[in-house]
Amino acid sequence: MKKILLILLLAALLPFAAADAQNIALGERVPELKVPAWLDGQKPAATPRLTYVEFFQSSNAACITSLKQLRAMTDKLGTKLRVVVITQEKEDKIGPLLRPYLSPQISVAIDAGGKIFTAFGVQYVPFGVLVDSKNRALWQGNSLHLTPEIIDKSSK
Repeated sequence: MKKILLILLLAALLPFAAADAQNIALGERVPELKVPAWLDGQKPAATPRLTYVEFFQSSNAACITSLKQLRAMTDKLGTKLRVVVITQEKEDKIGPLLRPYLSPQISVAIDAGGKIFTAFGVQYVPFGVLVDSKNRALWQGNSLHLTPEIIDKSSK
């Protein structure tokens, strides 16, 4: 009986441990994005009400799926949302993979030194943070769980 209670307790606390591991508290300001280089020099569009910061690794298939989902969302939402994809990989490696996703609403930051990953405390990918115009975290988690409904709710 004690083992079952312990397992249930650990299972209940696991989502909180994963969220806390990322160094981000909802409602609090997130680290400033000090981007050393942008893919093809394409900086993000003027700041809309919401920015989604997506952490990306090309060897992770879920990251590719997440990018496809984010592209569809930005196509649907237009200027309501911009996406900044952060990668630690070299431009010559990820350029061919990520260029098809570039748009006025999606840009790619090259974080070669990993400083942005470190500042956000990223432990897994795909991971992202939805940020308002005051640079406060509104939502965070696995990017595959971000939905247009979450974005709509956060923009109000």
